[in-house]
Amino acid sequence: MSTVRLFVFCLLTIGACKSQEKGAEAAMEPSEQNQELTLILSDNYGGSEHVDFQVIRDMKTLRQFFIQVNKTRKPGLPVPDIDFSKEMVLLHCPGKMGHVSASGLYIMDDSSEKIVLASKEGNIKQKAGNEALTMPFSLYKLPLTEKEIVFKKE
Repeated sequence: MSTVRLFVFCLLTIGACKSQEKGAEAAMEPSEQNQELTLILSDNYGGSEHVDFQVIRDMKTLRQFFIQVNKTRKPGLPVPDIDFSKEMVLLHCPGKMGHVSASGLYIMDDSSEKIVLASKEGNIKQKAGNEALTMPFSLYKLPLTEKEIVFKKE
């Protein structure tokens, strides 16, 4: 009787492990369209007061952005290590907000001449009276391209 229980337990354990592997593989496969756009860093403080979108193609410009962000931080955020001969950085600042927002960029259209990016935003509910003004920013990396990069707010 105990041998049967042990056998059933082993079968259930092996089956459970196999299903987790399949789930992890599916979760790791990004959609074909968003495969190139990778989030590097996102924070609620340090962005611009106004909506801003920049394509950063050199380390000097990236360092200048981090100098601005780190003026109000001790210790400051480290500058990400980017190989600008292979990649470029996209900076997205949705502007000053009175609520917490989970926003992100995605590739809306990728043609031979241009890449159209759009922001998707979702508000996170907070208790009334707990709204702090934030100026979030997000940094994404994208493989280096000569295509025109266009930002479209949805």
